[in-house]
Amino acid sequence: MCGIDFVIAVTDKEAAKADKYVHFDEEVHRFLFKQFGNDRTFDLLLHLNRYETGIIYTKDIPKLIKVCENLSHLYGSEDSDKQEIRYFVENLRNMCEEALKLKKHLYTIGD
Repeated sequence: MCGIDFVIAVTDKEAAKADKYVHFDEEVHRFLFKQFGNDRTFDLLLHLNRYETGIIYTKDIPKLIKVCENLSHLYGSEDSDKQEIRYFVENLRNMCEEALKLKKHLYTIGD
């Protein structure tokens, strides 16, 4: 499936071996980009390079948590027709919190 995988790591080598990930599906990305692509609040999530490996450093993870919270408010209800967004945002936020506890970065691995 095309998209971006988020993994917790400190080094490229650790990121390559990570078995736990959160997948940011290309269709979800496309939908969110249409909705919020011009909103600078969402840049950290929506302007990732889908074809390369990138790093969201520990110091920037709280900003990504805030993005997740904003999206959760919009798509977080059980009756939302965008359950895949709610699922992705919940999992990404949990991963962000875990990365902060471990004092590690988030690597973004594109297809």
